[in-house]
Amino acid sequence: MPVDLKPHQPEEFQMTHDPLCRREFLASSAVGAASLSLTANQASAAESRKTFTILHTNDLHSNLIGMGPALDYTPLQVNNDKTLGGFARLATLIASRREARKSLGPVLVLDGGDYSMGTAFGAAIRETGAELQLMSQMGYDATTIGNHEYDLGPDGLGMAIDVAVKAGRTPAIVAANTSFAAKDAELTDLQRLAKQGAIRPYVVIERSGMRFGIFGLIGKQAVFYASGAGAVTFTDGVEAAKEMVKVLRQQEKVDVVICLSHGGLDQDQNGRFTDGEDVRLVQAVPGIDVVIGGHTHTALQEAIIVNNRTPVVQTGKYGENLGELVITLEGGKLQVDSYKLHPIDDSIEGDQAMADEIEVLTQTVTQVVFASRGYRMDQPLAVIPRDLSNSFTDIAAGTILANLVTDSFRKATQTDIGFTANGLMRTGLIRGNSGVQTVYDIFAVAPLGDGIADTTAGSALVNAYFTGKDLKNLLEFCLLDNPTHPGEYFPRASGMRFRYDQSRAQFDVVTAIEIGDLDRGYREIDITGKDSKLYSLTCPLYLGMFILAIPKYTKGMLPLVPKNKEGQPLRSRTEALAPPSAGSTPDLLPPRGSVDPNSVATVAESGAVREIKEWQAIMDYLRGLPVKGNDQLPTIPVDERAAEVRAIKVG
Repeated sequence: MPVDLKPHQPEEFQMTHDPLCRREFLASSAVGAASLSLTANQASAAESRKTFTILHTNDLHSNLIGMGPALDYTPLQVNNDKTLGGFARLATLIASRREARKSLGPVLVLDGGDYSMGTAFGAAIRETGAELQLMSQMGYDATTIGNHEYDLGPDGLGMAIDVAVKAGRTPAIVAANTSFAAKDAELTDLQRLAKQGAIRPYVVIERSGMRFGIFGLIGKQAVFYASGAGAVTFTDGVEAAKEMVKVLRQQEKVDVVICLSHGGLDQDQNGRFTDGEDVRLVQAVPGIDVVIGGHTHTALQEAIIVNNRTPVVQTGKYGENLGELVITLEGGKLQVDSYKLHPIDDSIEGDQAMADEIEVLTQTVTQVVFASRGYRMDQPLAVIPRDLSNSFTDIAAGTILANLVTDSFRKATQTDIGFTANGLMRTGLIRGNSGVQTVYDIFAVAPLGDGIADTTAGSALVNAYFTGKDLKNLLEFCLLDNPTHPGEYFPRASGMRFRYDQSRAQFDVVTAIEIGDLDRGYREIDITGKDSKLYSLTCPLYLGMFILAIPKYTKGMLPLVPKNKEGQPLRSRTEALAPPSAGSTPDLLPPRGSVDPNSVATVAESGAVREIKEWQAIMDYLRGLPVKGNDQLPTIPVDERAAEVRAIKVG
């Protein structure tokens, strides 16, 4: 059974008023019985009315330092940069808001999951457990496990939590619909941690005279993207929530039931968030009092009130905001007094101790993630004269970054085509004050996954050979736009130019494909299937797995067969990959053991054969750009040539 957490409280919070003493005092006075009755009723009403505050985040994604050029981030100074977030600033804000609210009732600090992965710090989480340790240092009471916590496999998650637990610095980790019971070697650490109570279905926190029951859930869509979870299994979230409410109400006798739900919200056609897994959860389980949400990176400016009582809240992503939810409970009736998002920006002076600890961590990150490939985390790589967007909805705005990324893939692998999709570029590049982009900034463009041939962080590039007809079918699939997340699957290429007409019938919008580039010129290829000539293509591992599954997703309407150089089909398992859901985002990582090792792009370095990581290809490409002087950094071009349109819309 979970253990009650009863944190030490300052002396003033342990004191309670004794109404009997007060009545004795009043009875000894000359006020009389009527006054006594009135005072007692007022005291009773005051005792039944309880106010509490929840400070919360979600989807921090290892953003320990502020978003923007890493060199601009100055957490101990104010009003001199435009970076957002950063744990040093977050620590200051949590401390100040806790101090402001504590005299009005208990204060909880909670997180909705996906606290890890997305930056270079996340890539070293197996060795540092830094995210959980720093969250504990900031006073977080509980978090839950999101899909990205499994990006380095269940063994990687177990290692990360274990480091934090051994250091004695971790918030409660609650996961009610997650099971580590399978017999699998990769679950050994998680099984031990669950037995120790470091991971549990729920936790009860008693604070300032109130009992809070907090449980965690991972939603169905998030489970879909938790493909790195291996043998971990997940039960139905609604049924798990019903059981948790029953246990917390009947056995634990809590005053308030809180769910940390990594489920998410859906946006309607008017841009409003009124539906989604978190909303439907409360509709199905009305015994939940509060939902601290996550997964969909939704910055709610107002709480969504479900069943006329239960608030559902979410703060966005990457530590850009701290949510503050104030609730009053009176006579069993719950009321939201206020809700707001506090921006975390350069107006906040960061916490010195937190900043110092993060500075030490950068050395570990360099050794664990980058040193083997000749980089260090704070190493300047290039200069950008302006922001490079990765906008999904504005295809033109994102073209320069997309061309840069796919050009780097093609150069690193010497294939005919470098290929990706909009959503696989996780962030754009921000110029900031100087325009200098470091290894940390570039890594954030392609931060996910771990190795196939080696276990270092970063997704590999994979190679395959396709006919012209195969390439057409690949493009047809990527041009099937997702109305919930428009533009995320839009195809980006180097070494290939194509024309498409969306007024044509589905699966027949691509009208022409050309192979080449501006230097060598382009030549049109056959896309009817009459020519069996093969063209080599490299892409991120994630996208490679989806390409393999396109015939399955389209029920055979878009056949294609990835091949090796000899024209033989590659052998990879795709049965485990479900089709992307309507509200999905491209966060899926391939199940382990599902990739044909022969497809992995490799390079010989210092006598050793290494796979080529996405981030490595981009960084190597930047270092190869021309410079004006020996002491200068290369400048990323943003001219007309860099903005070449390779996806030409016609019709």
